[in-house]
Amino acid sequence: MAEAATAERVGGSHLAAPEHRGSLQIESRVISQIARQAALEVDGVVPYAVTLGSLTGRNLPRALADSDPRHPAITVEIAVSWPMPAVDVAERVQQHVIEVVTRLTGRRPARVDVEVTEVAQSRMLLGEELARVSAAEPGPDTGTEAAPTHSRTTAEGRPPRSFPTAGWLAPVLGLGLLALAVVAGREYAVVQGHYRSEAWIEHSARWVSGTEWRPWMVVVSVVCVLVGLYFVYAAVRPRRRTHRPLRATGVWTRDTDVARRLSAIALDDDNTVSATTKVTSGRAHVRVFVTTPTESDLPDRLEASTATLARPPRVSVDLRGVSHPNMTVIDEREPDAAHPERP
Repeated sequence: MAEAATAERVGGSHLAAPEHRGSLQIESRVISQIARQAALEVDGVVPYAVTLGSLTGRNLPRALADSDPRHPAITVEIAVSWPMPAVDVAERVQQHVIEVVTRLTGRRPARVDVEVTEVAQSRMLLGEELARVSAAEPGPDTGTEAAPTHSRTTAEGRPPRSFPTAGWLAPVLGLGLLALAVVAGREYAVVQGHYRSEAWIEHSARWVSGTEWRPWMVVVSVVCVLVGLYFVYAAVRPRRRTHRPLRATGVWTRDTDVARRLSAIALDDDNTVSATTKVTSGRAHVRVFVTTPTESDLPDRLEASTATLARPPRVSVDLRGVSHPNMTVIDEREPDAAHPERP
């Protein structure tokens, strides 16, 4: 009954002629958005963001369709991930954009121009580099040797460094110049008669010229010399390195992460209660609290875990026994130490 009733209502309705039913209009910006999303679906195309790109519309991929209502021409700008072949990626983008736009809008593009404007690092590159490093790491059971370490220049590249010491001087100097500009503007307004008040610079100059020598001026002069020397030192002082290079090119890690990894390896031993690691420039000191101090291969495993570093620190292990395996071990940790504790 329901199907019959439905068919009867449809059959009895009056439909206008196709030319009088209305029109379908698809804006060019809709086609541009469809083309952009279609380009992102192609393997080898990666999103690439620039400064203020969301405001200026310069982020990639970017698509622009003209206003042709039947067969629009589309221009697509993409960023290709390294080391994908740009020609193959551009051809796949062209074909996929034509297919998707035709299927979703019913309008086959007259042409699709693809411009490769950036080459970006692939999201999987870091994982691939780490995988190669892990494969080169000597295995405890196989006894294979690690692959030769890259040269220092190739492995390090441009190392991450700390914030420059002279970085805080820039805002201080900027505020000082702004204050000087305000005082100079006020003096100009007073001299020109736009503002009725006393002149600060003139009175200050008279006070300085009429000041007699006092013993405290020696102290002020010495302080000014020391401050000036510190500013010069802060400007030329090299920034401190904050990360350690891995054997993979362009991959870095912090001392904190190295300490956490060593502590985690120490905790894998059933005899371990807790572990504390402190990593300095050339040394990693691991303090391990165990239920029964016995000979084990823990120092060798800790030493082997640092093989992924381009310059591994020397690992020293301090085994200490505890009276009860469930007792809580309390020690003073350094800021960069990792101290996980077995529950």
